[in-house]
Amino acid sequence: MRICLRLLITATVLLAANTLHAQGRGGDDNNKPVNNTETIHYACTADGVQRISDAYSGSAYTDNSPKIKYILPIEGARARGEWNEVERLAQMSIKSAPYCYTPYFNHAQYLMRQCKLPEAKTALIDFLTRVNTDPTYAPLITLAKAAQEQLESGRDPSGCTAPPAK
Repeated sequence: MRICLRLLITATVLLAANTLHAQGRGGDDNNKPVNNTETIHYACTADGVQRISDAYSGSAYTDNSPKIKYILPIEGARARGEWNEVERLAQMSIKSAPYCYTPYFNHAQYLMRQCKLPEAKTALIDFLTRVNTDPTYAPLITLAKAAQEQLESGRDPSGCTAPPAK
């Protein structure tokens, strides 16, 4: 009886230890959070450095590997009206730093400028889904929601369609 009780207690302790270890670890062996939980949050600087944190475990990780300098010139290309360059840079940025969400918004803007309104609406929805409630993207979220509402209401924020004849 004592041996059975001891085995039961040992098994319970081992099971509890493994469970707590798996929950409290927050990531892989390099302390990089795993991406299978809602507690993972990403922040991204303009040059592509990602700061990843796990609210559950309190761990954080800075990933410098996608540091790409061509994310920065998008604003200059937009200011100059070089929309093909905006799109080219946005696509490069999306591939190199997929958790930097500004390029997704830039892609939607490009599609609107090209009068590809159904695709632009899809891209806006994709952008809004990705940023969800991230406060660092609040200004872009406001712009994206306004453009999405206009597209859904039938109004054309890009000026691609001619106004109805009176």
